[in-house]
Order: sequence, then structure tokens, then C-alpha cells
Amino acid sequence: MKAIFPFLLLTNILFAIAMYHQSNQQNRNSVSPVMNPEKIILLPAEESCIKWGTFSGQSLSLVEAAISKLGLKRPYKKISSTSLTKYRVHTSPFENREAVEREINKLRNMGIISYRVREQGPWLNAIFFGDLEDKTAAQNLLNKLNSKGITNVAIHTRSIEQKKLLFFEADTDNIAKLQNLATQFTGSELVHTSCERL
Repeated sequence: MKAIFPFLLLTNILFAIAMYHQSNQQNRNSVSPVMNPEKIILLPAEESCIKWGTFSGQSLSLVEAAISKLGLKRPYKKISSTSLTKYRVHTSPFENREAVEREINKLRNMGIISYRVREQGPWLNAIFFGDLEDKTAAQNLLNKLNSKGITNVAIHTRSIEQKKLLFFEADTDNIAKLQNLATQFTGSELVHTSCERL
């Protein structure tokens, strides 16, 4: 046993030295190569881009579908624009279609012909008299309807988040495609601007 102990001790020391040299060799190999500072190119913080908007709800979905059909190979990003407040003047939803028809006949007899009946969703069978951007105009419409004896009318305030689209690295071919597409969406504006680099 005394003869084996020095042999095992020597083997253990040699193994430790071999492991130490191997880890040093790996560290030397993993050091990254020296960079050449003269070859580094700094990109500007901003780049040329196209801003297109303003869209919300279903119009945003239609625009995105049209963009995907164009096959633009450049990235774009949706950004928040302004928030639009709308005031909807409406009745409560009626129980069924017959109740809606009775109310419509009542409205026609009073001379009110400008309305819309909701045919789906949580407002099913409700009668809408207007979606207005001015609270005073909505209140005036409500007062006018109340003066004619229609008392089950209320104003519902809702906020609509609007979005703009930013197209990065826009070249002349993509700009021409976007300008052609923008003509199909009235009220939208296509502006050449500068944006923060992605």
C-alpha cells in the first residue's frame, strides 16, 4: 500500500498539471481577434423613411392586407398616433327585430330618417343616430331626440387609438408602390421623413 500511494500521488499531480495547461491553451484560443478601428463604420442615428397614416380599426387591417399583397421586402413598424374620441348617440339594444321595427316606424312618423340598426355584436338591435367627434354636437342631437319624445337614447363615449406606419429603408421602387397604394385609401397621408434607425 505504501508503494502504491506515491504512484497515485504522482499521477494525480501530473493530471492536474495537464488540465491546467489545457485550460490555458483554450483561453488563448478563445481570445477575440484584434479589431481594426479604421474599418469600423458608424451609421447615423436616423435614416430616411416613409410615414403613412392615420389608420384605426378595420382600415388598419385593410391597409396591412394590401401591404402584404405588395410584397415589400422592407421592414415597417406600427406606431401610435393620436387618440380620437367619438360620441355615439344610440338607443339601448332592443329584445328582438320586431321591437326594432316598431321603434323605426315610430321614428319615421316623427320625421327622423337618419339612423342605423346594429345587426351584430354586443349592440345587436340598437339604433344608432350618429358617431360624432364633438361632444356638444352629440349633446345637441340627444336634446333634439328627447324633445321629440325619444327618451331611451344615450351618449356612449369611446376612444379610438389611431396608428401610423413607418417604412424603413424606402427606395424609389417601394415609394412608388406605396404612393399608388395610398391613393386607394382616402384621407391617408404619405410623408417622406427621417426615423430612428431600427
